[in-house]
Amino acid sequence: MMDSAGSGSAGRPESGRRPKQGDGAGMAAEGHKTRPLAPPVLLRGPTLSGGLIAGVLVGLAALVVWWLQALLPDTTPPLIFLIAVLVSAARSGFWTGLATAAAAFLVMNFLFTEPVFTLHVAQPHDIVTLAVFLAVAGLVGSLAGRLRDRAEAARAQAETLAVLAGAAAQLAEADSRADLLARAVRALADLAQGQAVLVDLPHLPHVLAAHPPLTELSAADAQGAERCLRSGRAQPAAAEGWPGASQDYLIVPQGGAALAFGHARLMGHDTAQRAIAIATLAEQVALALRRLEASTQEALARQEAEREATRAALLTSLSHDLRTPLATILGAATTLNELHDGLPPAARTDLLAAIAEEADRLNSHVTNLLQMTRLSREIVLRRDWVDLNDIASAALTRARRAHPAVPCLTNLADLPMVRAEAGLLEQAVFNLIENAMKHGLPPVRMTSRQSGQTLTLTIGDAGPGPSAQVRDWLKAAPMWPMPEQRGLGLAVAKGIARVHDGQLHWAEGAFCLSLPAGERP
Repeated sequence: MMDSAGSGSAGRPESGRRPKQGDGAGMAAEGHKTRPLAPPVLLRGPTLSGGLIAGVLVGLAALVVWWLQALLPDTTPPLIFLIAVLVSAARSGFWTGLATAAAAFLVMNFLFTEPVFTLHVAQPHDIVTLAVFLAVAGLVGSLAGRLRDRAEAARAQAETLAVLAGAAAQLAEADSRADLLARAVRALADLAQGQAVLVDLPHLPHVLAAHPPLTELSAADAQGAERCLRSGRAQPAAAEGWPGASQDYLIVPQGGAALAFGHARLMGHDTAQRAIAIATLAEQVALALRRLEASTQEALARQEAEREATRAALLTSLSHDLRTPLATILGAATTLNELHDGLPPAARTDLLAAIAEEADRLNSHVTNLLQMTRLSREIVLRRDWVDLNDIASAALTRARRAHPAVPCLTNLADLPMVRAEAGLLEQAVFNLIENAMKHGLPPVRMTSRQSGQTLTLTIGDAGPGPSAQVRDWLKAAPMWPMPEQRGLGLAVAKGIARVHDGQLHWAEGAFCLSLPAGERP
């Protein structure tokens, strides 16, 4: 019986013609509609191994009957030959079972039916016996063979569906386009039981992924891939023995740049079923690519929305932080300008002090904004050997000038030096101290310690500390502040810790600025 494998089958094209486009495996993908994987009836033709086994079984049955002929009743020899027919059909399939039944009929007629050693039949009842035996043997052989072929078809279908199910799970887990295409090609190689490639067409066919690894297509395969990609239709491999592409090419249905599967010529009795499975895999890949693209677009949209929310919150915070000192400076300067001679010396001194204090505050806000802008880009640190305790003391001196009424307790251990940009590190420590002085409860506590190769500076106060959202934000990757945060102090400190290969986190009721220790110079 002829296999329905199309151009993928072994053998020559009929009437000497080349196979047409769209034959065989390529037709499975035409129209991009999945067809069910129903198990076909695989009526496999006789094979050499099946014929040899059938001959051995019939010979053994004949020997058993010959040796026990004197002891066996007349009805037993046909049953022994039926056993040989049944075993042969179950082992080798439908056509081998029928051939075994015919061989057993001839052997019984030749060796055990009078006159022996001829194919003539002397007695009428022997003719009936042989006819009944032939009918029963043919029926038993065909049924056993069909059951065997259906079992093999079901097994092949189960294997194909297992590959498709595994491919679906693998494609769903892929988190990048390259990973997805690599997984798809491995599944295609399992279905095709040979070489598999995935190609696109920027100018000439380009191999995106291959299993086993392949860097470049042959000239004939490149032409077949290009025809498939440009026409949007499947291109079957050339028939065996004919010049042309050695692989079938199947378009992967999707928008945008065209992609195509290429796989080794399908061989075997389940060719049509595997061709349908490959077409189904192509649809799965197209869906996975669209899902990945949608997921990427969603992530970009979410990031853009978060950036917009952060930008709006930052502008709101900065407008408040900058407007307050500017209003104070403008009011004090206007009062001095208009009422300078009428103001007592103490009032003039207070106004000048307010101008200086608010100008220093404005300078701090502008500094944080500039540092945040710098940290948002890739920067090259001007590192030098610095003492973390000296940095902490300098930042504390600045903070005490700004908030002289807030008490601060220090306990600084002897620490090795670190390689850091002193100005940035001092700004981070100052921001943490000022945050505790402005938003916490006195007294402010600052300690330092060394644990292995990590130096940690802790700054805390008697207050409850930041909210749970802020603590989670400290652990997360984004550096820009959350919408509910006011000011840039913590964001700048977090960014400075990151660029120095350290981290800022909340632990034991205090902010902890951790930095890697360097070898003492």
